[in-house]
Amino acid sequence: MVSLGKTFVAGVIWGTIEKFASLFIGFVITVLLARKLTPADYGLVNMIHIFTVFGMVLIDGGFGQALIQKRDVSNKDYSTIFFLNILLSLAVFVALYYSAPFIAEFYRQPSLISISRTLFLLFPINAFSIIQHTLLTKQLKVKQLTLVSVVSSLISGFVGLYYAYSGYGVWALVYQTLALYIVRTFTLWIINDWRPIVVFSISSIKAIWNFSINLFGTFTLASIFQNIYTVIIGRFFNVVDVGFYNQAFRFESLATSTVTSAVQRVSFPAFSELQNDMDRLRSAYKKVINVTMYLHLPIMLGIATIGHDLFLVLLTEKWLPSVPYFHLLCITSSLYPMHMINVNVIKALGKGRLYFRLNLLKYLLMTIFIILTIRHSIIAVLLGYVIATISSCLFITYYCGKEIKYSIYSQFKGLIPIFITTGVMICLVLSCRLMDIQPAIRLFVEILVGIASYVGLSYIFKLEVFTHLVNIVKKQS
Repeated sequence: MVSLGKTFVAGVIWGTIEKFASLFIGFVITVLLARKLTPADYGLVNMIHIFTVFGMVLIDGGFGQALIQKRDVSNKDYSTIFFLNILLSLAVFVALYYSAPFIAEFYRQPSLISISRTLFLLFPINAFSIIQHTLLTKQLKVKQLTLVSVVSSLISGFVGLYYAYSGYGVWALVYQTLALYIVRTFTLWIINDWRPIVVFSISSIKAIWNFSINLFGTFTLASIFQNIYTVIIGRFFNVVDVGFYNQAFRFESLATSTVTSAVQRVSFPAFSELQNDMDRLRSAYKKVINVTMYLHLPIMLGIATIGHDLFLVLLTEKWLPSVPYFHLLCITSSLYPMHMINVNVIKALGKGRLYFRLNLLKYLLMTIFIILTIRHSIIAVLLGYVIATISSCLFITYYCGKEIKYSIYSQFKGLIPIFITTGVMICLVLSCRLMDIQPAIRLFVEILVGIASYVGLSYIFKLEVFTHLVNIVKKQS
């Protein structure tokens, strides 16, 4: 019998490799759009992002995650939630459609009425694909999910570029977003052969309600607080600042998802399968923490180090005000794999209430820092975000460690070689900034030095996680 732990790690590695295709497409499209559109264009769309994310959470209601965590799920359960998602999507669409004038008035941007009403169409579109996506996730169909991501990103990207270079401005981003969800839904229906049966069972809803309601509460708070900074910047500063912040956030998110998207897809269903075998769960957990941090940490701190040249070369000088925000966001997300993996363990163990309470603590910290910094500057607000997020990660890591008997001390002790190797890499990359050469050439040298030094040091010092990864790749090839 093949070890689930090995299957898990291999799935993460190859899922990460495959994900590069989707990320590359997204990266190229982002660069091309940013060169044509203005910070204000991005600012307008991102001002209503909190409402679209919140609407998505309301529609899902935590049921998708609950279906993944539940061991025995019938077609009746899937079909019931499918129709529930559609009903909720229509209700959310109508409510937000008529709220559009109030949203526009809040931001003092009248054009947001038509923009938001058009974007809210994504609610009923996406509702038709939630269960299809849930099934593929539960079955660990990483390749299929990657294909969906690649196809939808590619087609929607071309739509966005066409309208951007045709002079449509902000509407290029609107049409790109709608195209993304239309293609994504269509592709999921083609790839997944599951079809709903005509049934609506209250008992099916009740069976997963206790777990889903805690997740719903957590996801609701998350959707608000993950986007609260866009709201604050838009309300207390201006639309251009929103554009600068969200371009930094966009680039940081592309880098973060390089590794973590594959881990996110694989870890929760895999941990759910091991929820009754604590020894195997702990073993898989240790491997995944080390592998993911080994891949993720140098990427996030590395691109933060080259942030100035990255924005200058790729996006042009007009986007350089985004760089300080980019630095802080990258530092914040450097420990994100630890947060995400620990969260998925807590969810897999059915500890929905603990998950909710820990996230409530995080958002309380964020609220306190927002109140303390909002009257100063965007940088001050984001510094508060860094402190709140890292503190929350430590709390979640501690409590997860208690559940599986693997302490926070043991976790960080195992990561010390990775932190040291990453630190040396950063010093070597920073030394490249002394070269008085063309920014594009210097950027290339910085990336080359970063990759070569990290891999080289891993080999010289025989890092255990590096050797483990090499052996897995050899076995898979």
